[in-house]
Amino acid sequence: MSVGGLVARFGRCLFVYRPTTAVETDGRVSRTYEREFEVRGFVQPASQSSDVAQGRMNGRTTTAIYLEGCADIRIDDEIHDKVTGTAKTWRVTGVTNPGELGETGAAPHLNHTIVDCVEVEPEVTL
Repeated sequence: MSVGGLVARFGRCLFVYRPTTAVETDGRVSRTYEREFEVRGFVQPASQSSDVAQGRMNGRTTTAIYLEGCADIRIDDEIHDKVTGTAKTWRVTGVTNPGELGETGAAPHLNHTIVDCVEVEPEVTL
């Protein structure tokens, strides 16, 4: 099945948030995420790893998200599956457009983006 087929059949609406860093008046550095755009993608959890830190197990779930076309997603962006309420949140660790198809324009039906992420603890909103 092609990436386009996966996205069309099993995809879900995802929301991309981009970080903004600012220096406060007291010298503290603050970081906020602003919603940039939404995109439809297929989310595939890849593996879970556990490392021991301070005597306890910590789990990390790595995930690959497949998108059609050449998406403007950058390392350190966050992807959420909801806008309101508690959403699953993934932090981007890598982005690949196989064969740089988005740059060359070759084989447009094969053009897709693969986003490597790790799932992070969501912020709870009321």
